[in-house]
Amino acid sequence: MKCISNLNRFIGLLISLLILAGIWGCKKESLVYQTTTDVNMTSYLDKYPETFSEFRKILDITGNASFLNAYGTYTLFAPTNDAINAYLKGLGKTSVDQVDVNVLKDMVRFHLLSDTIRSNQFTDGKLPSLTMYGQYLITQAKNVGGVTKIVVNRQANIVQADISVGNGIIHAIDQVLIPAKYSVAQLIENNPKYSIFTQALKETGLYDTLNILPANNPNQNRKFLTALAESDSVLNAAGFSSYAALKARLCTTGNPKDPTDSLFLFMAYHIITDAKYLADIASSQSQVTLAPLEVLTTTLTGTTILLNDITFMGVHEPGAPIDRAGSDNSAANGVMHSLLSHIVLKIRKPVRVDWDVADFPEIRKMTSIFRKSTTTVAWDESAGFPLSTITWQVTKMVFGPTYSWSSASSITNYALYSDILILPIGGPNRPAWFEFQTPLIVRGKYKVWVGYRNQKQSSGSTNVNQCLVDGVPLSKLLEFTVPRPTGGDAELEAQGWKQYTANTSGYWGARLLGVIDIQTTSTHIFRIQNISGSQNNNNLDLIQFIPINDDQVYPRFNPDGTLVPRP
Repeated sequence: MKCISNLNRFIGLLISLLILAGIWGCKKESLVYQTTTDVNMTSYLDKYPETFSEFRKILDITGNASFLNAYGTYTLFAPTNDAINAYLKGLGKTSVDQVDVNVLKDMVRFHLLSDTIRSNQFTDGKLPSLTMYGQYLITQAKNVGGVTKIVVNRQANIVQADISVGNGIIHAIDQVLIPAKYSVAQLIENNPKYSIFTQALKETGLYDTLNILPANNPNQNRKFLTALAESDSVLNAAGFSSYAALKARLCTTGNPKDPTDSLFLFMAYHIITDAKYLADIASSQSQVTLAPLEVLTTTLTGTTILLNDITFMGVHEPGAPIDRAGSDNSAANGVMHSLLSHIVLKIRKPVRVDWDVADFPEIRKMTSIFRKSTTTVAWDESAGFPLSTITWQVTKMVFGPTYSWSSASSITNYALYSDILILPIGGPNRPAWFEFQTPLIVRGKYKVWVGYRNQKQSSGSTNVNQCLVDGVPLSKLLEFTVPRPTGGDAELEAQGWKQYTANTSGYWGARLLGVIDIQTTSTHIFRIQNISGSQNNNNLDLIQFIPINDDQVYPRFNPDGTLVPRP
C-alpha cells in the first residue's frame, strides 16, 4: 500500500510539474503563424496550362517542379507555350522531350533569379541579381506602335508582368531567352571589323583576361568585365593602319605584355571592371579600368554617351561617343561596346585646380543671368530640382543653394567673377550637408583651400563644418563666420590662411583644410558637413586643389578672373 501511495504521489507531482511547465512555456513567446492562399510557381503554371503547359513539362523533365513549388524568393521569366513552340521550331524539334536535358536545365536556370524583382525595379540596364545560370539579364522599355513594351535581353517582350505567387514573382515572356555563348574576347574576335583591336588584345595578353568564364575565374574583381572596342576604321582614322603601326607608336618597352608598357596600358584602359551596360555607364560619372588608378569619365549629352569629354586647364577635350547601335552586346563573362572614335590614356602630372563653385551647368544655361545681372537665383521648391553637380540634404523647408552676382554688392564685388554660391547650413530647417562634383583632378597629393566671404547672419552666429573629399575627412574645420586674420603672406600661410583675392579686406580669405591624396584622375565628391551652428549666409566662392609642392599663395584673382602673379 505504501508503494502505491508513493506512486500516486509521484504521478501527482509529475502532473503538477507538467502543468507548471505548460504555464511557464506560455509566458515565453506567443507564436504567430502566417499562411497565404497564394500558390507557388509550379502550382501557378498548373492553373494556366493553356499558357504555360510546355514550360511546365520542362520543369518536370529537369527536376525543377518541386523546387519551384517550395517556399523561397524567386523571379521567374516564364516563356509562354507559343514561345516554347517557336524555340522548338528553331531547333528542328517538335517536342521538349527531344531536347537534351542539360540544355533544358540551362534554360530553366537562365530564366530564374534568386531574388524578387518587380517591373517597377527594372531599369534600362542589367537586373541587380545574376540568373541562376550565372549571367545577367538586361531590360529596356521600347515604344512599339505607340505602346511601351518591356524587352528582356533584346530577345523577348514581357506579355504579363508582376504575377505575385507565394514564392516570388513571375513575368510571362513571348520568347525563350538564350544565354550568351561567347566570352567578351570571342565576341570581339568573331567580328572582322575589330581585327587590329583583337590582335592587340592577344599581343598584350588581355585577350586571355577577357576570355575566362566567371566559374573558372579565381579573381572576384574580374569575373565580369566590359570591353570598349575600337574598330579598324576608328583606329585607321587615328593614324593606325595596322597592328604593326599601333605597336610601333605605343609599345615603349618592347614587350606588349609588360604591365608598365604603354601599349598594354592603352588596351587595359579599354577594359572596365564589372559588367557595365550603357545604362550603367551613363548613370556613373567615371568608370574604373584595368589601367591602374586610371578611370574613364562619362558625360551624357542628350542620348549620346561621351567618354573623357572634359575641360582640362581651360581647354575642352572632346569625348569619344559610344556607338549605341553596336553596343550592349552580352557575353558569357561581361559586355562588349563599340566606340565611334579613338580614346587615349593620358598620363598627367598633378596640376592646380581653381574651382569656381558658382559656375555650374544649370546657371550657365541662364544666359541672361549668369555673370550678367544683379540678381539672385535660389534652388528651392520654387526653382525645382535637381542640379546635376550639386546635391544637399532635403529638409522640410527644402532650402538649397542661391547663386548671387553683383559687381557692386560688398558680398560679391571682390569674388572671383563677382559671383558666389550662398549655402544655408545647419539647424532644423536648413541642410546639414552639401555635396559638389569637382572638376577633373589629376591623381596626386594636394593642399585643399576654401575661399569665402565672411559674414554673420547675426552677432552670435556660428557655423562650423567638416569637409570631406570622397568620404575622406580633411584635417581642419571650415567656419564661414570667421574672418581672415591679419598678417603677411608667410605668416598667414603658416597659420593655414591666405589672401586669395586682389582685395586686402579681411572679409575675403581662404582657409587651408588639409592635404588629400587623390587616387584616380577623375571628378570627385567634395562634401561640406555641418557640425555645429546654423545660418543662411555662408558665402562660398572658390575651392582650390593645389599640388603640395606648388606655390600655395599666388596667383591671386581679380574679380574679372585675371591673375595677380607673385610680386
